[in-house]
Amino acid sequence: MSINALRRSQSPYGMLVKLFLKLLSLFAAFTALGQVLPGIEKQLKDYLETHPQADYNVDGILTKQEASKHRKMQDFISKQEPRLAMMPERTLAEHTYGPHWRNTLDFWKAESDGPTPVVLFFHPGGFVGGDKSLYYGDPLVMACLENGISVVTANYRYATQAPFPASHHDAARVVQYVRYHAKSWGIDPERVAMTGASAGGNMSVWLAVHEDLADPDNVDPVARQSTRLTTIIGVNSQTSNDPFFIWDKVYQGNDAHSSTYYFYGIKMMPVNQLKERLVKPRYRRMIYEASSLKHISKDDPPVFLIHPESLEEWNGKPLPPETEQSKYAHHIAFGKYFKDEYDSIGIPCELRGKNETTVVEQINWLRKWFEME
Repeated sequence: MSINALRRSQSPYGMLVKLFLKLLSLFAAFTALGQVLPGIEKQLKDYLETHPQADYNVDGILTKQEASKHRKMQDFISKQEPRLAMMPERTLAEHTYGPHWRNTLDFWKAESDGPTPVVLFFHPGGFVGGDKSLYYGDPLVMACLENGISVVTANYRYATQAPFPASHHDAARVVQYVRYHAKSWGIDPERVAMTGASAGGNMSVWLAVHEDLADPDNVDPVARQSTRLTTIIGVNSQTSNDPFFIWDKVYQGNDAHSSTYYFYGIKMMPVNQLKERLVKPRYRRMIYEASSLKHISKDDPPVFLIHPESLEEWNGKPLPPETEQSKYAHHIAFGKYFKDEYDSIGIPCELRGKNETTVVEQINWLRKWFEME
């Protein structure tokens, strides 16, 4: 650009011309957007009418993100169909156990002449995704059925639909629902175990150590049932949902797992603001209630914990700041602190890296505590 041209562009007249051209460009963009949006809005409205469950936060408005998530989930479920075909026929399929549309379960009754023990499987997904179909054809599911152990796989509410304790109470409801129907389903109500990975493992550990959630005076007979368990197998389980515990004992970075916000019903914000929010009494109470390490007592059941790495691979120190969320969220540190508490009061707790255990060992663990030997 020449000196004269540069001067003209910086003159009041030149600046007005540039501003006019910019406004003209923005007007054209908004006009084009206005022509496109009605089409998108109609598509989303039509999709919501045919797929009401795609509205994950149940606000009556379907976003592109929600529609995309729903399509991906349906694709995922469809891909599990071949694995489902390899299994025995379900005794109950897409069976409703609670009022929310996510409150559904599948049930396989193991072959037996009498009541069988049962293992309840809860899927991973960071409390914001996942589906029970993940366990179709799962090696442990198949091994349970082959060993006379019935199986339930269940969905639960996402944290985007209802924050803690909704998901954990859904898991408790499944335990109660199975117990209530134990006689008609051919289940032994005294032999109920639970397992799951990540979010599912989180709920498994929590329910193992939490006080009984049975409500004897409730008008709902299901809610009167006990939520206590015979044992659990927790995979990649977070034994504490206290972000301050994680920052102190597990991960020394200045990051919060993305699902933390949804879990506690907090909008997205910088981590320093999140910390200020979480120290408020309301959230301290929620954090205490959500953290399994705070609920351990001598009457809790034996626990088998599995994590991605072995204990020998961890130096005992919090992970460095650059550690990815998927690593620190599933780290064996969670299992070690839990096992230390269990060991201190003499309750059996096995802690393994994923390469240190087998399905056979896990089945033997279940058979032992189900007293099937």
